Parts: sequence; C-alpha cells; structure tokens
Amino acid sequence: MLHKISGLLSVAMCFILVGSSYPIAKEAMESIPTWTFTFITFIIGFLFLLPLTLRKEKTNWFAISLKNWMIVSLFSLLGAVLYTIFLLYGLPSTSAISASVITSAAPAAVMLISVIFFREKLKANSALSVFLAVVSVIVMTIPASQQGGSNTLTGLFFLCLSTLSNALNIVLANKVHTTLKPLTMAAGVCLTGAVFSSPMAIYELQSYQLSGITQGQAMVMLYYGIFVWALAYIFFFRGITRISAASAGMCVAITPIASMACAVIFFGDSVRTSDLLATIIIIFSIIFSEIDLKKIFKRSNKIQINS
Repeated sequence: MLHKISGLLSVAMCFILVGSSYPIAKEAMESIPTWTFTFITFIIGFLFLLPLTLRKEKTNWFAISLKNWMIVSLFSLLGAVLYTIFLLYGLPSTSAISASVITSAAPAAVMLISVIFFREKLKANSALSVFLAVVSVIVMTIPASQQGGSNTLTGLFFLCLSTLSNALNIVLANKVHTTLKPLTMAAGVCLTGAVFSSPMAIYELQSYQLSGITQGQAMVMLYYGIFVWALAYIFFFRGITRISAASAGMCVAITPIASMACAVIFFGDSVRTSDLLATIIIIFSIIFSEIDLKKIFKRSNKIQINS
C-alpha cells in the first residue's frame, strides 16, 4: 500500500509542478514564439539533468539501446511536445470553460484506453475517482463561463488532440517498461523533445531575435526547464509504474488546482468558493483512486452479518 501511495504522490507532484507553472510562465509563453520557448526550455532541462544522470545513475549515454531510445522518444513526442504544442495552439481560440472541460477529460480518456486496448478491469473506485476529477475541474471553471469567450473548431480540435496525447502518454508510460532509471528517462525526454521541436524553432528564429528576450523572461525559461520539464518528469517516471493508469490519469485534474493555488499565493488572486469546492472534490478523487470499494463493502457486510 505504501508503494502505491508513494507512486501516487510522485505522479501528483508532477502535475502540481506543471499546473503551478501556468501563471508564472504565461507572459513569457505569450511573447516568445511557441516552438522557440519549447526548444530552449527542453535544452535547459537536459543540461540540468545531464550531470545528475552521470553522477547518481552512472548513465552511459552511448550504451543506451535503440529500443530504449525509441520508447523515450515516444514518451517525449506524446507527453511533452505534442501535448504542449496542441495545448498552446488551442487555448487562445477557446473559452476558459470549454478548454478546462476538454482537458479535464484526460482521466476518462486514460481509463477508456486502458479498458479497451489493455483489457484493464473497470473498477468502481477508478470510475468514481475519474468522475470526481472531471467534476472538480468543471466546478472550478463554471464562473469562467460568465466571462464570455468564443470557441473555434480549430481551437477545440487542438485541445482534443492535446488531451488524447497526454492520455496516451500516461497509459504507455504505465504499461511499457524500460531498463532506464527515472533521471535518465527524464533527461532523455528533454533531449529528444529538443530534437523534435528544433526544426520549427529554427524556422521561428528566422523572424524572431533571441536578443529580444528580457532578463525576466530568461529566468522564467530557466524555471520552466528545471521545474516543469526536469523535476516534473523525474516525479512522473518514479511513480507511474507503481500505480494504475487510471489513477495516474486522475492526477491530471490536479493541474488547474495547482495553477489556482500558485496564482493566489504569488500573484494575489482571490479564492472563490467554487475553487475551494473543487479542491475538496479532487482530494476525495485522489483518496478513492487507490481504495478498493468492493473490499470495504464486503467487510462492512461481514461485520453486519456477524453482529
């Protein structure tokens, strides 16, 4: 049980780091071209992790097999590059509530993929936790619908692709195992992510000058590379194989909660009643994700019969 709890906390920490980055990196991500921002932060993440892999895990980068590189590249393409790019392209042309509802469907998508393609049993606790996770995000974003905003078909399509990419990455990371350790996996994702995003970054740099990046934006990119790519992926790969894919997918719902908390603590945003309610719901969804409801009901029935 402790093994599962530690895995759940590790994956949850990954999405807490990702969510907390939204308010901090928002301005830099809006002013720096998308692929350029992604490429530079991937490089920063890899340079941060490289000495750690050599010292802590004694990684021989030249001895990594082609199979492991292909697995790392798949995780990088789905969970880092495509997820982030689709999200950044979709958000500007969709309303806040529509974007949140679509992205909150990731836990449900993970559960469906696991059940249909990997023959996982649909457990009552997993279904309940996913339902609560989706409800928590919807509750949080209901007030945002009053602010207006319009949706475009293209924006909604990109957000659906982003959600699907994230769901596929979580399921595959849970099912496909490698001989690489978490630090090396995280560094590999950053390195291959930089490779994948480099062609479009080079194209953007033809019309964008890096000299225009301010010191503040540079610090945000340094933060993003270390905390959102490097550290978040270390937590992700440390925990993903210890829990079910459905539980890992449920942790995605923590992202907007972490974003809200960061905005309140560091930027003075106010806390709404709906935010607090959503936080309570997501806490219950985390609890239910690793609780076997059937066993609890059986035990309670036995106690009633014996009494």
